[in-house]
Amino acid sequence: MLDLFISAQNNVDVIEAEFKSACVAAGPGQAEVMGRFAAWVEKESTISINVSLSVVISLLNGHRHQNIYEWAAEESRLTHRTMDSILRERLKRFYERRLMFDHAFEQGERFRYAALNAGGAGLPQYKAYCMVMSRVYESALTQTAYWDGDSLEICLLSDGTLDPGIVVHRAVPRSHRQWLVAKERVSEMRSVQETDWSKLVIASDKYFEVVFIGDVSLGSLESVRIPASEQDRMWDMAFGSFGAVHGPAERAVLDDFIKLNQASTNGRIKLEVLA
Repeated sequence: MLDLFISAQNNVDVIEAEFKSACVAAGPGQAEVMGRFAAWVEKESTISINVSLSVVISLLNGHRHQNIYEWAAEESRLTHRTMDSILRERLKRFYERRLMFDHAFEQGERFRYAALNAGGAGLPQYKAYCMVMSRVYESALTQTAYWDGDSLEICLLSDGTLDPGIVVHRAVPRSHRQWLVAKERVSEMRSVQETDWSKLVIASDKYFEVVFIGDVSLGSLESVRIPASEQDRMWDMAFGSFGAVHGPAERAVLDDFIKLNQASTNGRIKLEVLA
């Protein structure tokens, strides 16, 4: 089996060389911008996980974040269904690829998937609530790997099979994430203002995936970010539509939304609503 984190550490010389080569190719003026951008990424970036509202409430209730295997194991204990059937149901068309990738690596079932984030709501196309890890938490992690893109896409071969080894050659440790981002975004940097640099780190169609091993609790978070459109939609449902009748499931979600906003008001969690 492959050790993802040792592989990432083994790639530090390669990514440094690739960054220097990109700087030379870009020319002196652009190389200076690349250097400033890399320094900005190192200072400003952290990792985030987009989750459902219920996951945030679970953390507020003192529980820890569950990866897909931990969640399936608990569901299996509660329902007496097999973990395999639960994973198939949850992962749908990604079931084979996800398990093939994770099982290619040592400790693969302990992996937590995140994205590098330097501002913004992460990847709301998956889930609306973006849990942003504190930089103190991230810097204390000892097993992390970063690469460009979605592992299940970049490792997919033309014949439909998966080659997890592709990630082995593209992963870097946290210490070198800034060189990776700058090298990969050099062509786009020319047309993006510094005030929009965060969009070079994470966007709906282009981002840097992060895998790490470590527990995530409420104390791990810097904040929870939510798009203003989602906040407004939920606020209107909870408070703006007096007399509206909600079913039990919808009422439960609205109750969770109210609890989150109360926790924010009480200072238990930092809630950032993004325009």
